[in-house]
Amino acid sequence: SSGINAEYGDISTTVNNEINSIRLIDHPKGFELLPSRCEATSIKVLLEKHGLSYQVEIKSNVEYISTNGRFPVLIFNETDIVCGFSELVKYLWKRGYSLSEKLNQNEKCDMDIYTALIKRLEALELFTSWLIEDNYTHVTLPAYTSHTTWPLSAILPFYKKRQVYRLVASQGQWHDISSEMLMAETKDVASALTERLGDQGTFFKDGDTGQDVVTELDCLVYGHLNAIFMTKLPSYRMKRALGLHSRLIDYCKYVESKHGLRAQRERS
Repeated sequence: SSGINAEYGDISTTVNNEINSIRLIDHPKGFELLPSRCEATSIKVLLEKHGLSYQVEIKSNVEYISTNGRFPVLIFNETDIVCGFSELVKYLWKRGYSLSEKLNQNEKCDMDIYTALIKRLEALELFTSWLIEDNYTHVTLPAYTSHTTWPLSAILPFYKKRQVYRLVASQGQWHDISSEMLMAETKDVASALTERLGDQGTFFKDGDTGQDVVTELDCLVYGHLNAIFMTKLPSYRMKRALGLHSRLIDYCKYVESKHGLRAQRERS
């Protein structure tokens, strides 16, 4: 398994290092694309759930600051650079910050499975942004090239689009790359999430009290769903496919009202 728990190991073997400051470097408002908006929302929700305050800094070149191509970029204690949700979870776990330490081994395996499911959703977000022509022409291309000049404004999006196509094509279960595939795959992901939730408020419950347990998985899923539902695009079949599952909309509203998960994208 390559999910959160499998990758990061047993938290009891880690050390607790103090976190004194966090800088979150993000795209200018209006220039973030759907995939990075989803990841940014998940990251902010996770930090806030841990009670960790952060200072947002806006930089147009955040993509080139990232060490692994994921953003926003986080700088801890002015020394440690952490990029993307998965790296953030790993970094926090090593310092004693965990939302899922009460889960049993079977639940941790489930958490890994559904974390991997969101990886499929990430590929669909890339597809929606880069390979749906209306979205690419009217939203992605202007945003991606807004801070570059010719010839980079022509070269960079060409290579990025090709990279996204290869990534999407590498998904073994996808036999064709089309809008129909996008709808079918999105519905599959939505159905799996809906079935796992059932009538529960969150993905896991405390084995002793029966109360909801908000884990890293909730932060990840909520971040992606919230950003997808809140983002406006010219052609957005992915949003419509997810919206058909009213249970996912109810889930977002529930964790906002009951557990304080909120996407603070306006913060600056």
